[in-house]
Order: sequence, then C-alpha cells, then structure tokens
Amino acid sequence: MRRLLVFIALLAGLLFPSAVGAQGEVIINELRVRLWPEYDQNALLVIYNFTLAPGTTTPATVQFRVPSDAQVNAVARETTNGLFTVNFTPLEEADWKIVSFDVTDQAGYRIEYYVPIQKNDAARHFSFIWPGDYAVNTLVVEAQEPSQTTGFTSVPVLPNAGSSPDNLPTHSGTFGSLNKGEQWVLQADYSRTTDDLTVSGKPVQPSGGVIDNTASGSSALLDFLSRNFLPILGIFGVLLIVAGLVWYWQSGASSQAGKGRRRHASHSENGAGDEQIYCPQCGKRAQPADKFCRACGTRLRREEV
Repeated sequence: MRRLLVFIALLAGLLFPSAVGAQGEVIINELRVRLWPEYDQNALLVIYNFTLAPGTTTPATVQFRVPSDAQVNAVARETTNGLFTVNFTPLEEADWKIVSFDVTDQAGYRIEYYVPIQKNDAARHFSFIWPGDYAVNTLVVEAQEPSQTTGFTSVPVLPNAGSSPDNLPTHSGTFGSLNKGEQWVLQADYSRTTDDLTVSGKPVQPSGGVIDNTASGSSALLDFLSRNFLPILGIFGVLLIVAGLVWYWQSGASSQAGKGRRRHASHSENGAGDEQIYCPQCGKRAQPADKFCRACGTRLRREEV
C-alpha cells in the first residue's frame, strides 16, 4: 500500500501544480490599442493587441469589458502562420458587454469591436475607455485619421506623428503602466466633410493580416496541442495511475502466490523426511514429533539438516 501511495503522490505533484497556478493573477505585459474611425464602417474600430506578462500562468480565462453598445467583431490568436479565430463567450453586465475567452499560452491575442461615432455635420467625436480589467505594464495607444480629415485633436495628447499602411496620418503615445481597476480614457475630435470610408467594399484587413477560421497540416496540430496541453497531460496521467494500480495488484497477487507455494513446499519436505524415521533397535516406525521409540524407548537418530 505504501508503494501505491507514493506512486499516486508523485503523479499528483507532476500534474496538479499547473492547474493550481492557472488560477493566479493575470497581468498584461503590453496592451496596444489602435483606434480607426470610419475605417470600414461608419463607426470607430477598436483593436486590442496584447501579450501576457512573463511568468503569468496559462491557460487562463480572461474577461474584457467593452461598451454596452459595442459590436464585437473578432477574437484571434497570433501565430507565425497568421491569425486564428478564438472562440469567445459574450456576457452582459449593467453598462458593459464582457468578452470572455481562454488564453492558452504566451502568444499575442487580438480583440476587435466597433462603437458609434458622434457626428454633427462635419464635426466628429469619439471616445475610448480602458475600464481597468487587468494590470498593464505598458499601454500604447494609436489613433488613425480617416481620409480628408482636418483639425484632429485628442485628450490626452498623442504626441507621436506617423503614417499608417494606408498612408493615413496617425497619432500615438506610450502611457506607461496601469494598475488593475485604473481606468484610462481618450477623447478625440476632428472635422470631415465626407462620409467615405477608408476601406470600402472589402473586409477589414488590419496590419497584422486577415483572421482565418481554419488552420491546416502541422500548424493545426500544433495549435490543437498547445490549446489542449493540460487536458492531454491529465488523460496521460490517469492512464499512468491505472497502469500503476494494475501493476500493484498483479505484483501483490504474485507475491502472495509465491509465499503460498514456498510454505507448501516446506511442509511437503518436512512431512516426507519425518515419514522415513524408524527405530534403530526394534525397527518400529516413529511419528514425526517423536524423540524416543514408543515401543522400546530407544532414542531415535535424526539426520542433521
């Protein structure tokens, strides 16, 4: 029994620390927020790209709050072969929608959603809020101007100017770390006399590439294994436990059978030797436990073993 308990304890120590660690706090290493107004819809496209901080235990279930009027477009996992869709669960809260999904490793992940833009003739306004769902080590925010935009301003100011892959002006800034529960808000205004979209008549293709729903060949296998590593490890552990129990029971049965055979052989040998004892004086056969002949009293001689 002691061997069995030791065997199970070793397996438990191998299998369960990862499961316990998976309940630890989630910290985002870098959260990159891209804001694309009037890109492929008459709305603001919000794109999160994030990675988890080193040491964060995975898999972990994450939940991101987005505005209640948001239209969630996609959740994806970034791989060397492109972006692959991640199943998510939309949940409702008082003033928010909650996007819940599983993060299985340290790869990058993406969330995309749309929220309305306020329009008053040529004047346009949009706002973005990070509700503080998780602690963030580094927050980077980028806003892209639609075509034919004038007078773009934001609070806080996005100090860095650049150009997007669509050759549109961009404004960006790095805002350091945020604590869990700490909100970050951006308000932006600009003027525009047209409602033409940046991308018209084709699906959105962010700078990271098109989001695919399927993977093929070895990439699909690797993706499946990475997503299901712990369940596969758990099944393997159960099989090891079953094999260990079978081995223990069989070894115990074999040991008991061997002891029984040895006891039987010992009794048989002793019985056979006792049956050949006869009195050297009168020749009468003696019993196995006799030391003297019951007929004449002569001391019986026994061969030394």
